[in-house]
Amino acid sequence: MSKQVIVFYDNWCPNCTRFINIVKKVDWLQGIHEVPLRNPVLSNQYPGLDLQKAYKEMASYQEKWNYGFISIYLILIRLPLAWVFIPILFLLKISGIGEIIYKELAIKRKIIPIHCTEDSCQIPEH
Repeated sequence: MSKQVIVFYDNWCPNCTRFINIVKKVDWLQGIHEVPLRNPVLSNQYPGLDLQKAYKEMASYQEKWNYGFISIYLILIRLPLAWVFIPILFLLKISGIGEIIYKELAIKRKIIPIHCTEDSCQIPEH
């Protein structure tokens, strides 16, 4: 497997953030570098990133830009705990079914920008 994959996740999406937090805990091989998408300081450092597409689908970079299910695939093949699922993931990838499932889930995801500014998405403490 080649070098790290850079993953841009929607940090205004609770499910996306939860997924990335789980990935960080089990990324024992350090194969994934995560970047919060809605941080313009960070996301502007990556030329070629299609922000409009990335707001709709998880984006990743590994020698080229990827969006949607392929980003999930690139993440999961780097996690030893997910290796047992590689044959299924590969079939989902080559058949296109993975992308269809991914798009259905992406359409239904929640975005919570209430506590966010352009620079930060922190929940204020009372």
